[in-house]
Amino acid sequence: MPDLSDIDRATVEEGVRIYLEEAYGDRAPPPRVQERLQWPEGDTLADLVAGDAFERTPREAPPEACTHLRLRLGNPRYPHMKLGLDRVPETGDWVLTVDAHDEMLTEAANPSEREAVDAIIRANADIKGRIERRWTRAGLPTFEQYIRRHLADRRGGA
Repeated sequence: MPDLSDIDRATVEEGVRIYLEEAYGDRAPPPRVQERLQWPEGDTLADLVAGDAFERTPREAPPEACTHLRLRLGNPRYPHMKLGLDRVPETGDWVLTVDAHDEMLTEAANPSEREAVDAIIRANADIKGRIERRWTRAGLPTFEQYIRRHLADRRGGA
């Protein structure tokens, strides 16, 4: 099992920086988000997620046994969007992702709320796409990068 050392603090910080630029533009994120960015000392992902800012799956598992890690950063219209770190099941590699965490809105919406909910979901999808494209262009470990690397490895080994 990977020990969380394959992603370092600088990678996560770069991911957060890009996320915040795309989600908030020139505005400062809310104080509750800024508080979540006060991380414990250390350079590894294990050091970072030892604090309270990251949500873990499974919840009670130690960081090295987690399959998903989430940092709730939100956006101006929707405070529940999260920067995610997901472990790829086949390899154990970690990839950055954006979890819009908005699928329950559709189920909970009344007909009169449907237009507003759809607008939030579209805005979240736009922000998610921009963030993940920038992460990929920056060479950060995204699922797209993971797939490209593994396709290249297969072509090279074939």
